[in-house]
Amino acid sequence: MLQVATAMLASGGEEALQMKELAERAEVSLATLYRYFPAKEHVLLAIAHSRFENALRRVSSEAPRGDSVQERVTSHMLREFRAEQRDQLLTAALTRVMSDTRPEYRQVVSKIEHVRVQVLEHVATTGGPVSHELHQRLRIVADVFGAATRRWLAGVSSAAQARFEIRMGCYLLSAPDSPPVHAMATAAESGEG
Repeated sequence: MLQVATAMLASGGEEALQMKELAERAEVSLATLYRYFPAKEHVLLAIAHSRFENALRRVSSEAPRGDSVQERVTSHMLREFRAEQRDQLLTAALTRVMSDTRPEYRQVVSKIEHVRVQVLEHVATTGGPVSHELHQRLRIVADVFGAATRRWLAGVSSAAQARFEIRMGCYLLSAPDSPPVHAMATAAESGEG
């Protein structure tokens, strides 16, 4: 079902993904489809989760690209952005649903973001241990990537500008560890700053 839905999104965008047609193309009953996916957004969230799970498997089996954490993560993020550019309609649909603030999606969005950070952690450390500070920085890098993607999708910035923003976000990974960074993260977590 997810493969068929992904193909529908890639060829026609979110408007092309109609539940009845998805059931027909996937050769399942509409009742079965709705049992697994009560709404189109659930299909989109399942696709996003599946894509990051696949990415985690892929990066776990690949040789690292780059000598430093920053080089490896930058290379990975730029490769991910190129993939987003190839499937702009799919990217737009998945970006929209991942930005949805409805409480009923909170748990699955959190789960997807957790897998995404796991991908970045594996890329950064080539499967090694991840410090709390690196984990925090990777979450910020992922947020910069998401913001750059949203601006590119909205036509606010060019693909070249988005790539620049992604590279700049990744510079955070080469900044020296310092108590102020840890203190800022602690203050943010406690709601102080």
